[in-house]
Amino acid sequence: MMIKHQIKSSHIFQSFAIIALGLSLALRSQPALGAEKVKLIYGPFNGRISVASLEKYATTGEMTREFRLYSKFVDRETLAQLRYWLGNRFESDRVEMYRFSKTPEGEKFFQDLGTVIKTHPQRNGFYAIRSALIGAADKPNNSDGWTIIEAMHNFPTEDLQINTKDLFKLQKFWSDNQSDYQAALKIFRYKENN
Repeated sequence: MMIKHQIKSSHIFQSFAIIALGLSLALRSQPALGAEKVKLIYGPFNGRISVASLEKYATTGEMTREFRLYSKFVDRETLAQLRYWLGNRFESDRVEMYRFSKTPEGEKFFQDLGTVIKTHPQRNGFYAIRSALIGAADKPNNSDGWTIIEAMHNFPTEDLQINTKDLFKLQKFWSDNQSDYQAALKIFRYKENN
């Protein structure tokens, strides 16, 4: 009986594999998505900035005209922190990131973050964030790590929405409750040469 069940299961998986192969050959290859724009929401204020502008600022410190428009609303210290965080390299790999996302603490962390980083105003960004971070962390062991910008390039939609007001509240909450987020601190550790 057990062998008959295993053979039947094997045929089902083979059928799925053949269907998947057929579909992949029949359908034209689609380019991978990645966030191109970040929609910043702060109360009634909404604005969009390209990931390319953020990346240029992170790597060179140079502000595009688009970035300069938004930089007028924040002080120099906040801009310096933004550049640091966007360019900072993290050393966790995809396996660590995936395992973390499957723990109760990891799920809570990504759910909390998903309330402020979304693909749609009414949709928690949990799955998109998890996918983007695992994709960004998918680097060879000898690499120099991954950045938030690389995570944006791995985001599964062209746009991502960030409620900046709530993000600052969440960051303060995490800072005030660091003992509850020790596993997250281990996952988001910096590369030594930063």
